[in-house]
Amino acid sequence: MTIRVLTEPISLADIRHLAEETYSFMIKGAVDIATHRVAIGGDYHIESCEELVRGGSANEYVWGFNIVFNDGGYDIEYDSLINIKPAKSNRSRLVEDENVRTAMRKTISSFVTDA
Repeated sequence: MTIRVLTEPISLADIRHLAEETYSFMIKGAVDIATHRVAIGGDYHIESCEELVRGGSANEYVWGFNIVFNDGGYDIEYDSLINIKPAKSNRSRLVEDENVRTAMRKTISSFVTDA
């Protein structure tokens, strides 16, 4: 599956279509909370992370997530191996800091539209 770095908003329907290439019920991605950039797609979060880093993101600000589709829209899961960042006091796959989760959610939501 191709990794797509989002440069403009994308509809949830288009994200669902992209997800059909892999998991269908969800799509993996990475978000840079410093530069407010998002990449989605691929089999592994690291693929989206690497694409953001190649584009100038600092790895310490890139966090992994899943967009999981539900009946009314989507949920964000903050679970990824790239989230293990001991230097940022995150020692698990889950993003433990609510401030980081909030920053992730705001950036991701700014790219996902209902249309």
